[in-house]
Amino acid sequence: MRNSLAVAIESLSWMAYAGLGERTALFRAGNQLNANADELRQAHRLIMETTRYQNLLDHFLSFYSTTPFQHVPHGILSFLKILVYLKCVDCASDKELLQTISFARQILGWAELRPHEATIGRIITERLDIQPRDEYERISLESSHPVWYVHRVLSSFERDFALKILTRNLESVPTYFRMNTLRNSHAENWLSCASPVEGLSGVWRLNEGSKLSTLLRHVKSGEAVIQDLSTIVAGLVASPKPGDLVLDLCAAPGNKTSHLAAMMRNRGEIISVDLSTRRMIQWKKEMYRLGCSNVSPVVSDASRLDFHTEADLVLADPPCSNSGVFARNPCMKWRITPSYIQSLAFTQAMILRSASKHVRVDGTLVYSTCSILPEENEDVIGHFMRTNPEFKMEKQSPFLGLPGLKGFERFQRFYTHIQNCNGYFIAKLRRVA
Repeated sequence: MRNSLAVAIESLSWMAYAGLGERTALFRAGNQLNANADELRQAHRLIMETTRYQNLLDHFLSFYSTTPFQHVPHGILSFLKILVYLKCVDCASDKELLQTISFARQILGWAELRPHEATIGRIITERLDIQPRDEYERISLESSHPVWYVHRVLSSFERDFALKILTRNLESVPTYFRMNTLRNSHAENWLSCASPVEGLSGVWRLNEGSKLSTLLRHVKSGEAVIQDLSTIVAGLVASPKPGDLVLDLCAAPGNKTSHLAAMMRNRGEIISVDLSTRRMIQWKKEMYRLGCSNVSPVVSDASRLDFHTEADLVLADPPCSNSGVFARNPCMKWRITPSYIQSLAFTQAMILRSASKHVRVDGTLVYSTCSILPEENEDVIGHFMRTNPEFKMEKQSPFLGLPGLKGFERFQRFYTHIQNCNGYFIAKLRRVA
């Protein structure tokens, strides 16, 4: 536990100081402190849960602390948040709390912690209740989301449905994966750790309590691909055929690309476009590992492509708020703002318009995001269809989600509290003239 706590403190400090994501910060801190697999696993839990409940922990700590946050060093503030999480959310015993404090004194130093001993004492001995200013702040604290986001979700969905969206993000989601048909797989030897997803051949969910390391060995060999259920369905909805010409926009790191290649049995061509050279280097490694041979990488801005081609299928998976993955990656909910969402919607509209220019007559255009917000989904598609009447809604199969909002019933939405996967949106259009 001592080294796990050290890794968690260091990771949270990296996240606060450099804006790193949970996993990047975890592996950087783990390498610094030579953590083993068990220590990383314990540290990961502390990082994820402390981040998930960030505003609630800050709310409690503002009452407990005798020093303003801006005057507390990153490492000490990270430890105090972990301690508040263990006390107020995880309901750790007094013995566990005292052991954690003892470890922190060894990790951070007695002298460095001395000015904060009064705060530590209050955390251990005092019990606090949530004291919100209004109803929106109460929901914000109870569901651990920014207040503005609570307003946005409550205004976009019926109240009970919105509250279920918010509270479901307090728990993580299962790990899904698909078998890679481009590699020989001996699934019968190891799939006891997973359960098949009903109605989807070759798609599995890791059983609760099963170790991810069992799966990772087969991911490394290319036999399996970890991919959320919602994005697997997006590939199936796109349904490319062997011999098709496919344009895959915003393609890196390549999970959907490799799925398309497998469905096409490496016949035809997939032109994969991404703006980031660094991400495309990783994409190339993934394509090689997974046995994808009908793929061509292009580093370009998807909103203004500098080449012309008419494709049978064009996929646009533009940058989004990631509001559908808050349960899996809670740090993301603290990084987005209303103005950022406005900027994203503008970019999404530009990428969608650019993508549409490369769809042949009777070809298919699939637009998807891992956001649940209408302004990134139905609003973008609705405006596009009003100005591009040659594109019509296409029936989707499989249809595992719920119908789209605002009358777009042929579009497909995934909600974490219903489908038990990432929140997601899929629109499928056909160019009829």
